[in-house]
Amino acid sequence: MDDGLKQRIVGAFVLVAIGVVFIPVVFDRERIEVLNRKTQIPPAPHIEPISIPAPIQPIAIEKLSPPPTAYIPNDRSIQPDTIETKVLDDKGTPNGWLLQLASYRFSEHATVKRDELIELGYSAYVRSVQTEQGKMTRLFVGPNLDKQKVVEIQKQLNSRLGVDSILLRFEP
Repeated sequence: MDDGLKQRIVGAFVLVAIGVVFIPVVFDRERIEVLNRKTQIPPAPHIEPISIPAPIQPIAIEKLSPPPTAYIPNDRSIQPDTIETKVLDDKGTPNGWLLQLASYRFSEHATVKRDELIELGYSAYVRSVQTEQGKMTRLFVGPNLDKQKVVEIQKQLNSRLGVDSILLRFEP
């Protein structure tokens, strides 16, 4: 037999086999599938009711009579321990304080240091300014209304970071 004839006969057998397998799949539109009619919802749990007792009426407390004499302090004898600073300025805005830690030429350096300070628990932010040396990014910590607290933070950060920070009045 010729090789070409053998290949045609083998090819015909392969096509007939593929047709026998896949033609019933194409024309079989009505498949019989078993429908599970059992519910998938679990049964409701059994909850035993409990009884809550009625509230107890509180016992009436007898009112105390005022003492016969009361101590009235002498205003002249009271000395304040600390000198109070004004909380509001002339415009009615709060007096806030902040620290300028450093000025950076590259803003990426400032944002990295700001993120480190935020992770340490400080309220830090950066602000870009135009100076004689060009555009600079300044790193600030604060603001806070308590100047004494800002001074304590300044001492901590100066020793921790090895900088000489500047205490400034906060201007919104």
